[in-house]
Amino acid sequence: MHSLICTISAQMELGDKAVGFILTLTSLSIFTYYTFWVIILPFVDSDHFVHKYFLPQEYAILIPVLAGVILLSFLSVFMGLVMLKSKKKKKTT
Repeated sequence: MHSLICTISAQMELGDKAVGFILTLTSLSIFTYYTFWVIILPFVDSDHFVHKYFLPQEYAILIPVLAGVILLSFLSVFMGLVMLKSKKKKKTT
């Protein structure tokens, strides 16, 4: 029984490491793309072929701001729901 638990635990650890690796790789890719887009691309000639791989510069600010607003909205709704649930729970007890 002990060896079965150790095997399952080792498999879960391997799965967690794989998910962590994929998340890290995704984050680094997004960071590299965004950094190149915002910091390096403005110094490249506008007729250079590399510009076709990037959105217009205005989106470099719009996308993160929109993502932040959406994230804060979801967090606010979640916190509100948790507070409402805890308030109802206190009333019943």
